[in-house]
Amino acid sequence: MRLTSILHRCLQTSPERIATICGDRQLTWRETVDQIARGGALLRRVGVAPGDRVAVLALNSDIYFQLQFAAAWIGAIIVPLNTRWSVTELERALRDCGARALIADDSFLAETAQLMVLIPELIPLTMGDQPPPPGYTDYRLARAEVEPAAEFEGTGDDLWGILYTGGTTGHPKGVMLSHTNLFVTGLFWLGTCHFDAATRYMHIAGFFHIVSTVPAMAVTMAGGCHVIESRFEPVTTMRCIQDNRVNYSTFVPTMLNMMLHDPHFDDFDLTSMGQCIYGGSPIPASLIELMLKKLPTWRFIQGYGQTESTGILSQLPWDAHFGEGRANKRKATGIPVFGANLRIVDPEGRTLGPGQQGEIVVRGLNVMQGYWGNEAATKAAIRDGWLHTGDAAFMDEDGYLTVVDRLKDMIVSGGENVFSAEVENAVAGHPAVQQCAVIAIPDPKWGEAVHAIVVLKAGTEASAAQIIAHCKTVIAGYKCPRSVEFVASLPISAAGKIQKGDLRARYWAGNDRQVG
Repeated sequence: MRLTSILHRCLQTSPERIATICGDRQLTWRETVDQIARGGALLRRVGVAPGDRVAVLALNSDIYFQLQFAAAWIGAIIVPLNTRWSVTELERALRDCGARALIADDSFLAETAQLMVLIPELIPLTMGDQPPPPGYTDYRLARAEVEPAAEFEGTGDDLWGILYTGGTTGHPKGVMLSHTNLFVTGLFWLGTCHFDAATRYMHIAGFFHIVSTVPAMAVTMAGGCHVIESRFEPVTTMRCIQDNRVNYSTFVPTMLNMMLHDPHFDDFDLTSMGQCIYGGSPIPASLIELMLKKLPTWRFIQGYGQTESTGILSQLPWDAHFGEGRANKRKATGIPVFGANLRIVDPEGRTLGPGQQGEIVVRGLNVMQGYWGNEAATKAAIRDGWLHTGDAAFMDEDGYLTVVDRLKDMIVSGGENVFSAEVENAVAGHPAVQQCAVIAIPDPKWGEAVHAIVVLKAGTEASAAQIIAHCKTVIAGYKCPRSVEFVASLPISAAGKIQKGDLRARYWAGNDRQVG
């Protein structure tokens, strides 16, 4: 089953129903599917063939939403790029996937110009309101000049997209997701969230995130309406909810905290919101109490998953956040979603019993095809048909999962994945740094904060501000350390490895989890 097939149901059941709301623009499903088919035709006209990779560097918009189907409509493969990456990181991903075309909006024309110098063979397109630079094709205007393309005849095993995620090697890896991967996980969301034609889902996470990609498919399956915000900002997000009567969305706790504490919070009517997925980190008890007080109509579901599993694997129902004794699962991560096949195993792959801590492994049609061009990493992640998530957890006697730590060295700050090795590479590039370790420390706003522990070279000096400023020239700002401490030496194991557990211990003492 290919993802473009779900558009036909929308045409059959609700062609004149509003499909997308983006600012002042509203498009029906009939108009949306027409623009998707014309977009595919334009991509073909500029030189994109089946199997080619089409990279997108843009903020959320209705055009971006359409591109998630338009590339697939002609058998091409979409590569959504992280809008917070540096030009160096963007270039690395474009070269890694061998992108044929790059589509950017007005916010990233400067970065695109630099990338065109570095990779001149790219086919450049723009999708904003500004006139395109010489040699660029205006995607939005030019597609109106072509006839809709015929839908590509392929299979569900065809690659739909490549989503880049961090890696312990220090560079992002391209997660290969098929049409079947997205279709099956869309069904997971439908079974968990019960979307229908009355759903008005607000997209605030970037479309390069799996947490925004799969709901885009699931809500389309249901024939619902996509309310699309370019980015999260407390006041504009609350206004969007009020003005568009949004009744579903996904947040990270940081977003909720920012809205609840915004001085303009009481200016908006947010009672249309029914259910929300939250993820990235658990909601602190104090924040839940504030939500109950200030958002009484909202019902929250905690979601857990990863890009390699095409997103959601477990969900913690709202009712499970309350109750007494065993009925209260607020500290848990959730129960497996309908259709998910996961278990907790020891290092030898044996299934563990209730309360025993091990690694989460997953099997099924939601598991990625592998990492683009990286067979070694694929074999390390998928063994005997099981995806090894790298997350340490235990399951209780009621089947509730609790994630307690990460076997792979990852930090989740404000819902964004940051891999320590990548930050360590950046810190180590400062001429005064001899050795460093990067860890997660608790943060009341972001859940976890990136913290660098540095040993300086003899006879050199550097301040925390200088270290952070250097990192900002190499990696995206959200990956950079928020704090730096200087030490004379780092704890080293007998095998010569830095003992990060010792470094974390004093920061996480008293916490139930070693993650935010």
